[in-house]
Amino acid sequence: MTIDQIIDDQMLAFNNRDIKNMMSLYSDEIKVFNFPDNTITIDGINECKKMFITLFDNSPKLYAEIINTITFDNKVIVHEYVYGRNGSDDKTEQIVIFEVNNQKITRMDLIRK
Repeated sequence: MTIDQIIDDQMLAFNNRDIKNMMSLYSDEIKVFNFPDNTITIDGINECKKMFITLFDNSPKLYAEIINTITFDNKVIVHEYVYGRNGSDDKTEQIVIFEVNNQKITRMDLIRK
């Protein structure tokens, strides 16, 4: 599977609220960082799964729309709109930098407005 296919599958699973298929794409050691302060918000697959389950439970209309992607080495930079986060009707814009190693997502850096 290519790095682009992994991210496409992740986005499809996210939009379908398919936690099982989504988590299969993440490394057990997944780390999620906030930009620009580089704080770790998620450390490990269990925290990641818990975060997504809570997000899905609190966001019945959750949906992500990709605006643009750039693939560079083992990273995919995704510029996206997210709709319905935590029950909101607003769309938010963000950048997610996915790092993929051994066909698993090992790191995500989030840039939000």
